[in-house]
Parts: sequence; C-alpha cells; structure tokens
Amino acid sequence: MPSLLVRRLLSVVALLLLWPVHAEPAPTFLTLSLSDNGEVMLTEPPLDTPLLLVTSLPGGLGSNDVGLDRGQLGSQRLVQFERHGAALVLRQLNSGFRADSNSAAETQAVKHAFAETILWRGRLDQNGQASLDPLLQQDLHGIAERLRATEQGQFQLQPSLSFVADQGIKGFVDNSDIDIQVSFTGDQGGPELQRVAADPSRLSLKVRFSFIRLPETPMTPVPFHPQSGFFAYQFNDYSQPLSQPLQVRWQPRHRLQKLTPGAAPSAVASPIVYYLDNAVPEPMRTALLDGAEWWRKAFEQAGFLDAFEVRMLPEDADPQDMRYNVIQWVHRASRGWSFGDAILDPRSGEILKGHVTLGSLRVRQDDRIARALSAGWPDRQQAFADAQQFALARLRQLAAHEVGHTLGLAHNFAGSASGHGSVMDYPHPKLRLENDRVQLAGAYDTGLGEWDYHAIRFGYGNPSRQHSLAAQATEQGLLYLSDADARAPGSAHPAANLWDNGQDPIAELSRLLRIRQLALTQLNPAALLSGEPVSELTTLLVPTYLLHRYQTEAVARLIAGVDYDYGTSSPRWVSPERQQQAIDALITTLMPSTLALPESARHYLQPHPAGYQSSREHFGSRLGPISDPLGMAEVAARHCLTLMLAPARLNRLMQQHLDDDELPGLTQLLEPLAEATLLEGIDEGRRGALQMRVNAVSVDALLSARHDDDSAPEVQALLSATLTDIGDRLQRKARRSDSTAAAHYRQLAEVIKRGLGDDSIRAIPAPLPLPPGSPI
Repeated sequence: MPSLLVRRLLSVVALLLLWPVHAEPAPTFLTLSLSDNGEVMLTEPPLDTPLLLVTSLPGGLGSNDVGLDRGQLGSQRLVQFERHGAALVLRQLNSGFRADSNSAAETQAVKHAFAETILWRGRLDQNGQASLDPLLQQDLHGIAERLRATEQGQFQLQPSLSFVADQGIKGFVDNSDIDIQVSFTGDQGGPELQRVAADPSRLSLKVRFSFIRLPETPMTPVPFHPQSGFFAYQFNDYSQPLSQPLQVRWQPRHRLQKLTPGAAPSAVASPIVYYLDNAVPEPMRTALLDGAEWWRKAFEQAGFLDAFEVRMLPEDADPQDMRYNVIQWVHRASRGWSFGDAILDPRSGEILKGHVTLGSLRVRQDDRIARALSAGWPDRQQAFADAQQFALARLRQLAAHEVGHTLGLAHNFAGSASGHGSVMDYPHPKLRLENDRVQLAGAYDTGLGEWDYHAIRFGYGNPSRQHSLAAQATEQGLLYLSDADARAPGSAHPAANLWDNGQDPIAELSRLLRIRQLALTQLNPAALLSGEPVSELTTLLVPTYLLHRYQTEAVARLIAGVDYDYGTSSPRWVSPERQQQAIDALITTLMPSTLALPESARHYLQPHPAGYQSSREHFGSRLGPISDPLGMAEVAARHCLTLMLAPARLNRLMQQHLDDDELPGLTQLLEPLAEATLLEGIDEGRRGALQMRVNAVSVDALLSARHDDDSAPEVQALLSATLTDIGDRLQRKARRSDSTAAAHYRQLAEVIKRGLGDDSIRAIPAPLPLPPGSPI
C-alpha cells in the first residue's frame, strides 16, 4: 500500500490532469487585421520567402454547368512578398521555367528570360501596415471569365459592392485566409444564371484568398513514370544536362514516412487523414466513410501500417485549416461532376491538402436508374430498398474514386475491360436478368480493384522499384489507359472506355440490349416516388431507353481500333473479324426493332401537369407537350452514328487498309451502313417512320463527316463519292415507291445534292439534343 505522502502526490497529479488547460493560441501564418474602415491590413509578412496563394469559393453559384461550386479551388500561385523602399509588393513567381542549379548566373538567366507578375503593391503606413484591398478586389478566381465562357453574359467586378465581413479573416498555423464578398454586375445573364441567381444581372459570391506556408524542408521529389497511374506535375528545367529531358515531371503524392525504413511493413510517422463534411446526412454519410476508407487496405498492402484514416470533421475543426484533408458535400441545382483536387508544393510535388467535392444529386440519379430498372418487381417495398442500396453502393465507389485523385491517382479507363477493376475507372452498373427481372444486387463492386493496390505500391513505394513494378503490371495484365485515350468520340484503344463493362464489349452490348428491352417493357408508375405524377416517368425513361449508350461507345472503339500500352510494345490493329462484328453490332442498334418504344411504355408517357416542366433530363419533342418516340430514336441513332463516323476513326480505316488489305477500309463500313438504312426498303406504319428518321440522321452524319476539317482529304473524297452514289440510288428508288416513301427518297437525294456543296444543309436542321448521361 502506498504511503500517505505518495497517495497525496497522486491526488494532486490527478487534480492537475483534470484541471482545464487554457493554452495560448498557436501563432498564425500571417498577421492580418480589419481596420475601422473595413480594409484588410497586413503587418510584417515574411519577405522573399516563397508561399502559395490559392483562391477558392466558400459559397457556390449552384449551377453545375457554370461550375462555380462551393469549395472549388482556383489557381495555385507561387508568390512571395518583397520590400521595395516604403512599399510592399506581392510577386507571382514563374514556376513553369526554372534552373535547379548551384550557379547563380544560370538561375538568374532563366528568371530573367520568362515574365513574372506583380499581383499587388501596397504602401506601408506609420504602423508598418499595408492594405491588401487592391489585391482582394481583383478577380483572381476568374469568375467573370467563367461566366463569359459558359455564355452567361458579360460581367464586371464592382469594388464598391465588395467587402470583407466580420469573421472574414481566419488565421491558422500554416495558412491565413481572407473571405471577401465580391459583387459583379452585367447584362441580364444566361439561362443558368436566371435559373439559380437571386438577380441574374447582379451576382454576389464569396471568394477566399488563402496564403499558405510551404514546408520548411521540401519533400524529396518522386520522378513521374508514365505507367504509374498517377498525375504528372511538370516544368522546364534549363539546368538539365543534354543527356536528360528538358521537361521535368514529378509525381504528386502525400508525404508518408515509415517509422522503420525499409521494405518490411512499418507504422508511419504521420498518417494521411481525411475528414468528412458534417453536412452529409445519413445514409450517405456512412456510405462515404466506408468507400473512402477502402484506401487503408491499399496502403497496408504497400507496407504502410495505419497510414490512412477517414473521420468525421470534429465540431471544433475548421475545414479551411490546411492541416485537414476534407471531403465536402456540395449542392447544385442539377446533378454534376464530383472532383478530387489537391494543393501541391511546386518545389517538390508534395500534396499538402486533399480536397474532395462530392455533388449531392449524384446519388438521386442512381436511385432513379435503379427504380426504373426494377419497375417490374411485384414487391415494391423490396424494389425501393434495393434501389437505395444500389445508389449507396455507387456512392461508396464515388468516394473512393475522388479520394484517389487527391492521393495523386489519375483515371484508369481500362479497369473494367482488363478484368482487374479499378475505382479510378467510371463504373457502369453490372446488371443481370433473372426470372424476368432486372437484378440490382451486386451492380457495383465493393472495395478497390487490383490496379488500385498496384498504383499505391507504385506511387508511394520506393521510387527505385518503378521499372520492375511496371514490368510486373504488364505480366499481370494490369492495363493503364487514361483520359487522353478515352474521351474523344474517335478514340482508338478498344479498352479505353467510360462507363462500360466486360472484356467482350460486343457480347456485353447484346446482353445490355436484352436488359434494356425488358426494362422498357416493364416501366410503369410503380417506379415513381410517393406523390409524383405519372408524367415523371419521362425522367426515368431517359436512362432506360439510353441504357446501352456507353456500351455502344465501347463497341465503336473496335472499329479501326488500335491496341497499345505506355510501354515498349508495338501498336496492333484490332483483328478484321472483331471489327466486322463491331460494325454489325452497331448497325443492330439502328434497327427499328431496337429503337421502337414498347407499347406498354408509350401508354404511360403523359404530358407534364401544372407545376412540372421539361428539363434537359427529358427527351426533346417536336410534338409540343407530347412525348416524341421518333425523336427518341433520332437521338439514339445520332449518338451511334457520331461514334461510327468520327473523323479520326474514318481516317484510321483508310490507314489500316493501306497497312493490311485484310483489314476493313472505309468502304467496308459505309456500304453495310447504307444498305441497312438508306437503301433498305421502307416498311409500313411505325417501323417505316423509324426507318425514315434514321435515314435522315444517317444522311446528316455522313455530310457532317464529309465537311469535318479533321477528316483526311482521301476520306472526304470517298465520302463525296459514296454520298453521290447514294443520292442517285435514292432517286431511282423514289420512282419505284409509293407516295410517302417516294417523297422521303426524293427529299434525301436533294439534301445530299445540295449538302455536298453547302456544309450548312442538313435533312434535320435542328437536331434534338442528347440528354445528359454522365455523370452516373
């Protein structure tokens, strides 16, 4: 038993431990204050010391199309304060051109060769302070330019209406922030402004200026490897020897150090921690926490123990603090993209802060898709429950995807086609048919894919292993293809696709078309939410009718497709058999049997009642308030034909046939397309009407390809000859047809004749728009 003295000492220690401690506040990075007249005053900033100036938007416009979202990061400027006599200036350094050299003369030669920028000049008063207002009243975030670029009008910043409110200045250990309410005035504003702004001609937004301290010791840069799956941070280094490239590329990543260096697994000095916005409600909150947490296992497999965590943002924490990686929940008037962004140290490529923006309406769109697909389920309670789980499963993947970007990872659009999977791909739901039902369970994978584990080993492991890891990925069939390989309609690689599934895109398209047909047949008001009118089925119809749109893109990639990687293997044309199968599969999507809307679905397509209206999420119509089945077919057919006749694809068809006459040329695409559409006989009734609409779209697509500046001259010549021949044959068919078909043939022949000489002539002068599919 301890002595009385010991027990008393223990009691005193216990009291001291329980006693509230009032620690002194940590010093902030810059000394900023608000004067009596509302000016932001700066006192004794660090001089001739590089730091970051980052603008962001604490409050957003609320329009996905314009893109000025809450939490959006602007440009990241490397700047420094300088003293020149009685004046302070803020200079933006030109970090894109450098000389990493010990020679002062060499460094100065580069510095003097490329222009820098003076962002602000202020005069010191008798207290050694200078007003930052001239800096804050510049549109450094580019709001006016963004409004102009998105056709929302011409706007100008109004300094007299801009101000820093109370609590608008915040200081932290590594950053000091100023929130200023900026106001713009302009014309009446475009449609998006009219939709979301209180006054579309007078716009006020809050802009944040963040001055960010750079680490005292820069992280050792990691060389970028093109097979890493990471982004590249790049600049020109004019001190590079002739034996090295002038352009230096680094791989962005968080600083992560093992407590026990070496290849063996080890705990880390400081884990990477992400904090979720408290504004996220359940059940989305739990889904986002679960999905973001998937990266923990990847770091463990790479040898970093307890290196990654996801937590709720503490109530007393401020997401502006640079020490917090944040996942923000952002509302907009329409669904839109989510983003994974990061603040980087330009001296090393170190990720200083991860910043995820998640659009809150994404989960609602996935719920709509699932409700439409499960409309035929007799058990409606189960259908709605499974639809919600479907949407939450997608949300988990979305959280992992965007956090992956903030860890440094780029898209890998070959994930689904390679069979190894990746959350850095864009996933389409994996649907299946069972007992005449579209099944939703298992539509989205749980956890990371094999590529993701590999990428973390590659990006956060020992840089000396990069080449061996790249070779290992090749041996395992871990293919990596990113945005440049996948986004253009004429992209070449057969595996580089957004929102596709399966290693056999043709088989998957056939399967998806069967699912689509059943879902369209079963679509009915039971899929609607409580209180929704029957007309809201038109919203559910769009993703159902266009369910195959992305798999169509995957099949189109096979035509004049080229298989390549970022390694040393030679590019290879897709086999002639696969290309012909792809042509046949795409022509199938243009047939009336595919495009016809089932009678059961037509029955429920009601006009919108008062209080409801059409939006871009609906199909357009030439029938006034009535749904337009022919217009839907027109939209789907134009999407397919735009892919088939993309100039780059047509050019490659010509080239591959020159390389190997066993491979199809342009004629092998155009002839079967014309025979199946324009030169096929016209049937009676709805089928014939669908044929005529697809024919009109086909003529327009061929004329567009003929006049496209990106089409090679040889391609243009062959298209001209083909169209001329089609026009002559249509004239002959008109003489042998009844009045309706004859009028159709004569009109198309006239459009072709005039359209070859005038690139403004089309059979459908005002095409109906394709409703948005992305993002899902």
